[in-house]
Amino acid sequence: MDKLFNKIGHFIIKHAKVNIIVILAVTVFLAFGATKLDMKMGNDVFVSSKSDVYKDTTTYQKNFGGDGIYLLLEGDKDKLISHETAQKITTFSEKATKIEAITGASNYISLMNEMLASNNPSAGFNMSGDSKLSESIQKAIPAAKMKKIESDMQASLSANQSAKIQEYMQSLLTDPQKMTVGQQIAGLGAAATPEQQAGIVQSTLTPEQRQKVEAYTQSILTKKQSANMQEAVIKAMPKIQDMDNSLLRQIVFSDKGKIPTALEKIIPNNGGNVLIMLNTSDDTEMDTAVHTNEELKKLVKNTDFGDGITVKLAGGPIIQGDVQGEVMTTMTVMLSLSVVLMIVVLLVVFPVRRRVISLGFVLIGLIWTFGFMGWVGIPITLATMATLPIIIGLGTDFGVQFHNRYEEEFKKSDYKADEATVTAIRHIGPAVGIAVAIMALSFLTMFLSKAPMMQQFGLTLALGVIFCYIVELVLMFSTFNMMDKKKKKGEVKIKNNDETWLSRGLGSYAKLVGKFAAPILIVGVILAGIGFSVEKSIPTETNMMKMIPQEMKALQNTNYLQETVGSTTFISYLIEADDVTQPEVVSWMKTFGDKVKGEFKDVTGVTSVATYVEDIEGKGTVKKDNEKLPESVSQLPKSVQEMVVSKNKHYATLQFQIDNNLSSADQLALLNKITAKIDAGKGISVKPAGAQVMMLFGIDNIGANSNLMIGAGLLIIFVGLFLVYRRVKHAIYPIIPILLVLGFSPLLLKMLGMSYNPLTTALSCLVLGIGTEFTILIMERFREEEAKGLATKEAIHVSLSKVGQAITVSGLTVIVGFSTLMFVSFPILRDFGITTVLDTLLCLICALTVLPALIILFRKR
Repeated sequence: MDKLFNKIGHFIIKHAKVNIIVILAVTVFLAFGATKLDMKMGNDVFVSSKSDVYKDTTTYQKNFGGDGIYLLLEGDKDKLISHETAQKITTFSEKATKIEAITGASNYISLMNEMLASNNPSAGFNMSGDSKLSESIQKAIPAAKMKKIESDMQASLSANQSAKIQEYMQSLLTDPQKMTVGQQIAGLGAAATPEQQAGIVQSTLTPEQRQKVEAYTQSILTKKQSANMQEAVIKAMPKIQDMDNSLLRQIVFSDKGKIPTALEKIIPNNGGNVLIMLNTSDDTEMDTAVHTNEELKKLVKNTDFGDGITVKLAGGPIIQGDVQGEVMTTMTVMLSLSVVLMIVVLLVVFPVRRRVISLGFVLIGLIWTFGFMGWVGIPITLATMATLPIIIGLGTDFGVQFHNRYEEEFKKSDYKADEATVTAIRHIGPAVGIAVAIMALSFLTMFLSKAPMMQQFGLTLALGVIFCYIVELVLMFSTFNMMDKKKKKGEVKIKNNDETWLSRGLGSYAKLVGKFAAPILIVGVILAGIGFSVEKSIPTETNMMKMIPQEMKALQNTNYLQETVGSTTFISYLIEADDVTQPEVVSWMKTFGDKVKGEFKDVTGVTSVATYVEDIEGKGTVKKDNEKLPESVSQLPKSVQEMVVSKNKHYATLQFQIDNNLSSADQLALLNKITAKIDAGKGISVKPAGAQVMMLFGIDNIGANSNLMIGAGLLIIFVGLFLVYRRVKHAIYPIIPILLVLGFSPLLLKMLGMSYNPLTTALSCLVLGIGTEFTILIMERFREEEAKGLATKEAIHVSLSKVGQAITVSGLTVIVGFSTLMFVSFPILRDFGITTVLDTLLCLICALTVLPALIILFRKR
């Protein structure tokens, strides 16, 4: 390896200018790739496209669309349920459906219009027996239409019914009225027909008497006659949005002053709120959500629902659309803070010339990483965006190692740039290179995760450290060689390592470690053991809504929506059959839905084609032997049918409304329990599907195989070091401090009362990668000093005083890089940042403490 890096050193000296030009040219090319970066926050980053739940959800969304968007109107009942507001809701809904990703809109106005226009318009409304409502309806119907309805009703009367009505009218007449009627009939002569006589009697009646006759007529009608007349009256009514305030409110509150069951979900709190539901397409891309969000906000503003009515946009797609802006803000904050804090650290604790130049090279490595991601299609996710400060920290770490060694060799070579460049590359190049290779492989163990997001996180980190290593190795040494080539002794002043306070402190620390090596290891093992034992008791935050910025308006609106109208969180199932409207399928959905709701207290409601049929036609109508069920389903309002039954009738949805306070882990447990109880008959397929189900499986995927990843990472480190050093001891030494950190970490979290979150699954891989780098650099310097003939303790002392300073500085840069995560608005990233900072600090302490103690105790044994 020395020969290889010796050649690389000479190549860099010979082609320094060309190297810089090539690096910059590649940077420009890759920078264009950064403009192609795609942002993904949907459930496809959590679940593999090859999984059953992904495929089933794709089928589900093709037939029923994506997540719903909710518009919650709140205000005074008289303003909400009014002609003016009804007009605005109708206009808003019509315009909303013209937005590309909106496939439909549902509100109480459209639903009532559909119900009134159906084959059974009176279903779902409680209009019978309300004389005041009947009178208001008749007044709203044009006179010509009302006359036609009455004429048709009269024509349908039997002779017996007509006779009874005539007899009743005669009984209502007063003596003066009877005299008037007799005179008029006598005037017609013997040719007077019964119809003419009835007309004379009716024209003589007072308004009060007419109402009594109408009531009596209604009382003697057959069920069929009554239904036909009511149907004719309802169909002749004006559209809901065209009704005056009085009639509109009477119909909306037609169930004895309350909202009818069929309308409760979209006029919650008995008219205290009005809900507009928008159906979305199966396009779940982030850009689509952002565009939809922007268009809806403009539409709400332009609609102007009026004073006293507040409007809140809520739902998953609205949250997703707002997240992009938060992501861009977060990445800007992280980049800015990382750069500023890195500069401060380098200026304070890195006493070399050009101490901040490595940060510039790191930024080029960052462009390479994210540019490459754009060209090959690796998206920005909640995980990959977290790599930004991590790569800056690790990249600066490499730069510090290269810079520190170059300065050391430049002074040793009597200020000869060529000699210093070759010697520094020959010594530090392999050390950092081995660490980077093992680090990258450790990161790639995240491909054992079931979540695509975590696989992309590992890949991005691996690419980042490799690109930073290449860029900094070539660019830093090419630049330094060119800048120092003409420098002469006396023109440059470089401090010896042992002249700095940090170097002297580390030298003294090495002596202290050598003196108490055994107690240090014993205490370390005991504490790590305690940490491993308490790890399972540390809670894990799995509520996805708690992982995004809590001050987001869309999230606050969604939380308020759930507090106001109930949970909007549903566990959905895709029902598949030859015809899902058949009685055996619909009745099974009803039976199974009731069974689940009865057994699980966290299930607060059930929605299916069965529940809608019963809402409109009444309880007990959904039965296995009810052959009219397919007809009942076909008579449901079109907007309702689209939500629960596919056009080809092969698919249906069964949704369980659940307590929105349940964590994602509890929701998944509930889903699994419900799924285990599925007892559908032959020919009926029932599978969990939908965006919420995908999210639940995704959260579980993130945490899956974590122990396997740790085991694979440790194996990779051991095999890699064994291949490099050809000695088992040398391969084991760097692993033991890392194992202790893996134990210290949960112990520290337990003591601080902190919890895990899905991203902390990646923490073990980071610990393996970062910890290995620190220990390898110390091991490499120790072997180099030992090869010069130094005794073990002396070699450790020299190693820590020289490379220890660079490791401490680079460790601090990594910690500072990670610490920027603590200042972002995403709680999941903030908690991840805190945990990562603590673990990196533990890695640094263990590398400087445990590794030297191990070497001292077991070197000669």
